[in-house]
Amino acid sequence: MASFLFTQQTQAWQQMFRRSQSGGFMSRLLAWLALGLILAVGLLVVVTVLLLSWLLIPVLLFKKRKLAKTRFAKSQSRSQHGEVIEGVVIEVKDDGTR
Repeated sequence: MASFLFTQQTQAWQQMFRRSQSGGFMSRLLAWLALGLILAVGLLVVVTVLLLSWLLIPVLLFKKRKLAKTRFAKSQSRSQHGEVIEGVVIEVKDDGTR
């Protein structure tokens, strides 16, 4: 019983597929044009995002360098004002053999 229902269902699907394949020239042309338009729009979006990222990379690198320079200048000005860095000195004795 189950195999009969399965074969009946597959035959129905095959008939439905045959009907959809028998579309006219205009419907196929319209489908190809729609898919081509969707692909073109997608390609345009990808290329636009890629070019925008390439344009933004130098700007972001410039901002990062500028920020690093200001941080370095701040640290230099702190050290010139007599800021003391505390630490421990460890003496390592070298016996001269290697």
